[in-house]
Amino acid sequence: MTDTPVEESLFQIIHCYHQYAAREGDVETLSLEELRTLLMDNVPRFMESLGRKEPYYISELFRAADKNKDNICFEEFLYVLGKLVMDYYLQYHRQFCTHYCTQHGLY
Repeated sequence: MTDTPVEESLFQIIHCYHQYAAREGDVETLSLEELRTLLMDNVPRFMESLGRKEPYYISELFRAADKNKDNICFEEFLYVLGKLVMDYYLQYHRQFCTHYCTQHGLY
């Protein structure tokens, strides 16, 4: 049986996490630099369209996710992904609503 697109996406997220976590130090966690590189290499348009390329944004995201103040484990990485997806969802929703309201004379 072939994986669904969502199943494939989940596998790719796990694979990507491990690729970048293995670059330095603990192979089960991401350092700030590993997280920054992972995001800029793998979701550059996402980061750009959200206006999130600034170094302070990634640093703040890292600090918010890093509950035990060392590096980011996979569970904490899921928090990072959740924040990014939520930001993107809200941006998409605003654009969709603006387009819909303009098309229907609601503004």
